[in-house]
Amino acid sequence: MIAEIEKELAEGFERDLFAASQKNLCDKSNPLRLNNYSYAMRELTRHILHRLAPDENVLNCEWYKNETNKENGITRKQRAYYAVQGGLSDSYVQNTLSLEVENIHKDLIKAINKLSKFTHIELKVFGLPDADVDALVNEATEAVSGFLVTISDCRRQIIDSLWEQIDSAVIDEALCETIQAIDELATHHFIDEVYTDKVEICEINHEVIMFRVNGSIGCELQWGSNSDLRRGDGAVLPQSYPFTCELISPVCDPEAIESVEESFGVDTSSWTDVRYGQDEHP
Repeated sequence: MIAEIEKELAEGFERDLFAASQKNLCDKSNPLRLNNYSYAMRELTRHILHRLAPDENVLNCEWYKNETNKENGITRKQRAYYAVQGGLSDSYVQNTLSLEVENIHKDLIKAINKLSKFTHIELKVFGLPDADVDALVNEATEAVSGFLVTISDCRRQIIDSLWEQIDSAVIDEALCETIQAIDELATHHFIDEVYTDKVEICEINHEVIMFRVNGSIGCELQWGSNSDLRRGDGAVLPQSYPFTCELISPVCDPEAIESVEESFGVDTSSWTDVRYGQDEHP
């Protein structure tokens, strides 16, 4: 569990705080070591939530409403919501992505709340025998690990469902692009097929969803005109090249996908290697 938690922590303060909480457990003469550890771990989850859900972003989400008695107040539940789905509305997640919003977040909130019972200094958790402390420490550590795993799993559900929604749009977008790198290889080129091997959602914030797409383009390169081909003076060669591109869509309308200007790139180095390395240019 320790390694799983460390893997999810940001460099610097989060890792230092986690390390300090572990050192605190070594002082077995301190009857507050369980409480101190639990408090440090709860604070760690708070800092993680603030990193994953900054105030400005949460406040600017369309779904945000002040549920506190403070100006621009943000609840832990709202931060947890943002950490998982950014500015996507509950209705979109539930109705379009077919995911049960409450079920997604229930375990996350439960994991956070579970830590609180150890942080309050009560007789039943004060000065316990080492065996009892160790058992409760494991329970608290499992709560933090569960918190991080739940965020990751819930976000993965969102991303997987979004992928199903945007797959065809990505293909259409790729087909509509002018592929300058291929233009330079031959007199003409014809796009036959576009495969999207991987779509990665880089960010879901309060405004947009950022996608990074990797795939391959199947095409035909043609040298010479159609008349040249009929006379036997031209050539046609089928080729396939990997491509990358970045797409963006607003969280209020995730299917309204646009390409990020100048982000579409085709790797034609395999053709360059053939042309200049093996001298097989037709």
